[in-house]
Amino acid sequence: MSRKRVLSMLLLGGLAALLIALGFAARGPIAYAQLATAYAAKQTCSCRHISGRSSESCLSDFPADARSQLNVSEGGESVRASALFGLFKAEAVYEDGFGCRILTD
Repeated sequence: MSRKRVLSMLLLGGLAALLIALGFAARGPIAYAQLATAYAAKQTCSCRHISGRSSESCLSDFPADARSQLNVSEGGESVRASALFGLFKAEAVYEDGFGCRILTD
């Protein structure tokens, strides 16, 4: 094999290993973002429909850096939360007599 071919194969293999390592490293933050978005939807739903507080009051329960990344919207008995430009989404719905629960796909 030529020297160029060996070098390009090593470079390609190194790039593949780097992408795999980055994928494994991103698993934790991705899971955390999904969990945090679902938590925000459920907590805001409970705050609005069970405690009867205003949206602004409910959002003030979250840390400032979380508030800047969350987008929370309401529609009737449900609350939708999204984070990181809509990449992570969750919805919670209020049911009379049961409280709020997270809707799953």
